[in-house]
Amino acid sequence: MKATHPDPIRVALFGMDARSLKTFELYLAGPCHGAAVVVVEDEAEIDLLDADFPTAGELLQSRWTAAPGRPIVLLSLQPLAIANTTYLAKPVNAEALMNTLNGLRPAPQTASPADTAPAPKTTATSEKHSGLVDEATPQGDAAVQTPSPPRPRRHPIESNEGGFTALLGVTGDIDFDDPKQIIAARFDPNLYFLSYAHEAFKRASEYGQAMQLHSAWKPVLIFPGSRQVWLDADDKQTRVFAGMEQKKNLAGAISLTPVDAAAVRATKAPDKFQDMDAFLWKLAIWTSKGRLPMTLNAQQPVYIRHWPNFTRLMMTPDALRVVALLAQGPRSPLEVAQSLNIRANYVFVVITACWSLGLLDQRTRSADYLVTPEPPKPDKKQDLLTKILNRLRGDAGKGGYA
Repeated sequence: MKATHPDPIRVALFGMDARSLKTFELYLAGPCHGAAVVVVEDEAEIDLLDADFPTAGELLQSRWTAAPGRPIVLLSLQPLAIANTTYLAKPVNAEALMNTLNGLRPAPQTASPADTAPAPKTTATSEKHSGLVDEATPQGDAAVQTPSPPRPRRHPIESNEGGFTALLGVTGDIDFDDPKQIIAARFDPNLYFLSYAHEAFKRASEYGQAMQLHSAWKPVLIFPGSRQVWLDADDKQTRVFAGMEQKKNLAGAISLTPVDAAAVRATKAPDKFQDMDAFLWKLAIWTSKGRLPMTLNAQQPVYIRHWPNFTRLMMTPDALRVVALLAQGPRSPLEVAQSLNIRANYVFVVITACWSLGLLDQRTRSADYLVTPEPPKPDKKQDLLTKILNRLRGDAGKGGYA
């Protein structure tokens, strides 16, 4: 990407796939105003490494070997204290990132009169390390790698309503501009293929046995040992079937049978394998279409048990912001939408996806009631969801929805 700053800091990225690399490039060019730019490793002044990647330790060792004097910034959701590195909390923001990079950038070297001959290219060195931490949220997610084996399919970030509709579809029977319909925007997972896939994955994992899920559509092969599924269908076809209610004539065709993992795997096209969690996440999104499952209430707080591994999952609008806010403490889906000033269906769909992987649940733990999470800075705009919450509070003593 072309730099817009007269003297940008040159950084190399490690532990990020093409999507994450592009996201970071855009973030440096946008919120960071081009003050830093991504370059190849031989031209970099500073290395940035996603420490949450499974082989981050190996990548870190390789960077120490390849460029022993170059500063290394570790991006992670968890605090790190590793010698000769600088920790920066994810999700990062522009100010913290640029302060860290400016603090690590080597001072410019002034040539003496004797140094008239061109010098060979050398690796930049760092004189100091800083450890700035900020918990603001960027517009993209951090992710995977440079030289590791290719992962199953990845998906672009859809950050606008048109992209959301094209990628996920819409429910024609729900008006998300109507407060009452937003509250009632729920679906019964048992009526969709999602519930059968979830149960099949659970049984295959419990038994440690490869299985084939039969339905009125195409068979799904489940390999619990490698946490993969095999399906001879593209995402568009899967999305259509995921959104269909399994009436009696369809549900009756669903069954689960054990298979020989090695024998079956050898006969299947390698490009049709998918990560099991990523597949279930997609099914949840395409089943939800912006609704919540019946087991969750839009007015009751939900909590996040673990962060989703966004490096392998389909991204929906504002998914990182939703999860980051819930990570601070339990909040109701409607409160999340109001606090972030985003549409309720954007919140509902990522909450449904997290719920499908067991990463989220309705608040029932006593510890969750011990303290009130610090509220985010309120948005000055009074949008539709603010009016919804005000109405709900006003109707709370009148036997309203629960």
